[in-house]
Amino acid sequence: MLGLTPSFTALVAAAAACVQYAQGATVQTADYLIVGGGTAGLVLANRLTENPAVSVLVLEAGGDGLGNVNISDYTRVGAAWGTDIDWQFPTQPLYYANNRSLGSAPRGKVLGGSSAINGDVFDRGDAREYNEWQALGNPGWNFSTIFPAEKQSEKFYPPDASDDIDYVLDRHGTDGKVASAFSIAAPPIHNDIIASVVNAGGVETADLEGGNVTGIAHVTNAKLPTNETRSTSATAYYFPYSYRPNFKVILHATATKIVWRSTTPGNAVAGGVEYVDQNGVTQSVSANTVVLSAGSWGSPPILERSGIGNATFLASLGIKSVVDLPGVGENLSEQTLVPMQWQLNTSLPIPRSPFLLNMESIQKTFGPDNLSTIESLLDAQTTSLSNALHEAHKRLYQAEAPWIEQFIRVSTPASGPSVLSMYAVNLHPLSRGYVHIVSANGTEYPEIQYNWFQNPFDLYLVAAACQRIQKIANTPPLSGWLTTSIAPAPGVTDIAGLEEHIKNTAIQTNHIMGSALMAPREDGGVVDPDLKVYGTKNVYVVDASVIPIEPAAHLQGTVYAFAERAAELFKQNQ
Repeated sequence: MLGLTPSFTALVAAAAACVQYAQGATVQTADYLIVGGGTAGLVLANRLTENPAVSVLVLEAGGDGLGNVNISDYTRVGAAWGTDIDWQFPTQPLYYANNRSLGSAPRGKVLGGSSAINGDVFDRGDAREYNEWQALGNPGWNFSTIFPAEKQSEKFYPPDASDDIDYVLDRHGTDGKVASAFSIAAPPIHNDIIASVVNAGGVETADLEGGNVTGIAHVTNAKLPTNETRSTSATAYYFPYSYRPNFKVILHATATKIVWRSTTPGNAVAGGVEYVDQNGVTQSVSANTVVLSAGSWGSPPILERSGIGNATFLASLGIKSVVDLPGVGENLSEQTLVPMQWQLNTSLPIPRSPFLLNMESIQKTFGPDNLSTIESLLDAQTTSLSNALHEAHKRLYQAEAPWIEQFIRVSTPASGPSVLSMYAVNLHPLSRGYVHIVSANGTEYPEIQYNWFQNPFDLYLVAAACQRIQKIANTPPLSGWLTTSIAPAPGVTDIAGLEEHIKNTAIQTNHIMGSALMAPREDGGVVDPDLKVYGTKNVYVVDASVIPIEPAAHLQGTVYAFAERAAELFKQNQ
């Protein structure tokens, strides 16, 4: 069973008893205490417990998710949002986008974390982006180490020849734990979309994996194609291995803060973690090593409530400083997604087509006037980004790394013509937000501000990207399918008009990262290249919050690879 990727249905029966046991177990201590049974946390727990002499305890705030069709059915994108398996984090109004409110943002509150409720795209970033992780002062974090970890996490199921989808097998892993597969293509419109991208100056690529993320191609989903069920970190890394006596999970356990054994300056030692159980009772567990894997909105608040963060800010909330680390909660990055929609002149027999992704650099997609303005805005000193990250983004531009994603799909309503949606995504925003606690109360939600478009570069770039999409839509053969523009309104084609469309319609990609940055401390870093929190001896962060440069991709594939690489480092230090 260990070498297989079982179906979600089979796992329900096989794992239920073990999960119930783990949930009810009384565990007082472990070698490793991992806070968060999400995308990264379960990967790390699985790999560490391959050694039977190492004990791991995972605290998960949600339940097991077993039997929830909104998890198992990967086509139900968004169906789990706003339910009990979603944290429903409230976000602050967007000050630089007409003070518009986005309401709450989804994050998985269930075993498997956001891998259980996300859009299920399973792709990875570009080698130029991963190499910038190392260039920022993180030795050992580069494409040559991350790409093998990507393949190690993946169990790829090639498409049938009749599916008319190109792929390159050696760019995928075939023995990993996360099932991945393409969805069936939707010709003839998919072929015509690809043709119009090429006719408009773009390129077609056989496969977006392998480190060169440029061009238009079909994209894989994290799914088991034999029964079309979603593959999550829970189905891949926990349920088939929950029999291990050294791998335990406590469900409905909301971690609030680290319990310190010693707060010696520069060498604080954690003794465990406090958490609130499902009855509202505060409990505690001890461990030799504490790992936060609570995500970009979960790990920084735990650090702050534990006395790690900006000392002045913490003092204002009555929290004694243990490590003065101003970078905690800062540098929050989120890729914006802006809808562009057209009505088709026909109704296609598909409720929603599989995804096409088109990745393009700035230089190769924008006209000389736009490019001149973008370069000027990029060169300007930013206030929302550290000097180190600013220079890293300039290097990405100079390397012509992918910067704009066009996320493309076709959907057909219950009645009427089909709709083409092409979303403009800024893969490397320069604006930075924050996540910070509002009190010492361990269960109170933090304050979250995206700060979208704080930097003028981001708004102009996306407006120019929308013009690029309009050019593709007006290029044959795709143009022959379209009747009228739905969003933005017909005739809105200039930069100023598109900027207003963007401020009024931009939505989350839910690719939140960077709020506990892996970087030198003087550059706003929170963790070192071994993922250890500065000023501590045994506290680590392993989740998307430490990622310093955004991948040109959905985030989950990179997080899986990141966690696989982190597990290698932990094992080396055992």
